Amino acid sequence: TVIIHLLIKQDDTLLELFVHATTIGLIYTIGVGLATVLLYALHNFKQHVQVWHVWVTSLTGFVLGFYVLPLEDLPVWLFGVETSDHIGEGAFLRLLPIWFLITYLLVQPYLNKSLRAELARLGDINALLEARNSSVEPVSCPIRFESGRTDFTLDAGTIRNIIVDDHYCYIHYQHDGAYAKRDIAMPLRDVLGLLPPDFVQVHRSHIVNLQHIASIERKNRRFRVILTSGFEAPVSRHRLSKVLPLLRQRIAPHRGRTSVNT
Repeated sequence: TVIIHLLIKQDDTLLELFVHATTIGLIYTIGVGLATVLLYALHNFKQHVQVWHVWVTSLTGFVLGFYVLPLEDLPVWLFGVETSDHIGEGAFLRLLPIWFLITYLLVQPYLNKSLRAELARLGDINALLEARNSSVEPVSCPIRFESGRTDFTLDAGTIRNIIVDDHYCYIHYQHDGAYAKRDIAMPLRDVLGLLPPDFVQVHRSHIVNLQHIASIERKNRRFRVILTSGFEAPVSRHRLSKVLPLLRQRIAPHRGRTSVNT
């Protein structure tokens, strides 16, 4: 805190600087404490706190500590030290890099914990996928796609994935030992409405058949599903929390009771 205030008040004595910095440090603590209470309330409400929540909370506490100064007169009363001019012109902007650095250091443990949890979940899911009984055939379910002059029917179990490009959806499906594709002029959400629960939207432009997922991989901070034949589809981070439980639910019934309990 002393180093931070050296950027603002360079002409104070050491005592004035120390008292001023300690006072404002206390106010920062109060501000961050209030913001942390809001963060915990948000956590209890949403059941999931994202990284941007931590950044916003930190900034909220920083702003509260910088501009809400109910204790400015306390050092004058206790020590006879004037602590005015704390909010100098441009001072807040000069301190933003310090706030960014401190918050970044505080966020890293949260990111590492989140990363370990994500990797553990992915490892568990990939183990289930690897042990999945490949002899189990998907339930046959004919799906009729109709839009304008386009009208065709495909078995849901043969459909691997659907990609939207411009105003068309391209349906990739198994055909004669390989994969073919058909296009249809429909929004992706309407196509999803025609499909059974084994299909889930993993990205704004991708729907995949959970039964065709071979594995899920994480590269840097991005996720992707590897489908049969090696096709890769991106997974949005905000959709991952929905994809993993669904995938576990679809895989588990095909395994033995002992494996499921394990």
